[in-house]
Amino acid sequence: MVFGVAVRAVEYNENDALRIHHLIRVHTFARIIGKSDGFDESNQKIAELAALLHDIGIHNAEKKYDSTDGKYQEIEGGPVARAIMRDAHIPEWIIDRVCYIVEHHHTLSAIDGQDFQAVVEADLLVNMYDDHLDKETIRKIRDRIFKTRKGTQLVNEMYLSDKYTYSKPRYK
Repeated sequence: MVFGVAVRAVEYNENDALRIHHLIRVHTFARIIGKSDGFDESNQKIAELAALLHDIGIHNAEKKYDSTDGKYQEIEGGPVARAIMRDAHIPEWIIDRVCYIVEHHHTLSAIDGQDFQAVVEADLLVNMYDDHLDKETIRKIRDRIFKTRKGTQLVNEMYLSDKYTYSKPRYK
């Protein structure tokens, strides 16, 4: 189920390596948060699917609105996510929940469950690094938004330890 949607999400983003890397990293953190915090099978699948698809509306937002703004991603993401999941034969009740998360993932006041919370935290963990946020900003975000045990642990260990300094990755 999750694998089939992952393949389709990567294919949908075809030439866009940046967005493919983003969805894979957000999915990985959402998976870690859910598994570590003991999510039941349904919440785990929903969190992982929503993590893979959370930004799926970005291409249509760029085309229609010449913008990647979150509100446009939310508007455009639901129909694309729904089509991808239907193609993967995901049960309709899961599709509805994942689409709710995709259609609200930039609206923090809409967070209404641990599945949604894990997606937001996973996205933030990736964006904190990509956006080179300073420790004080990260601390404020953690205190205001993070609620899962593992997500909070990850933000503390990854970005708020005395040992953390941002450095550009070196790949061989």
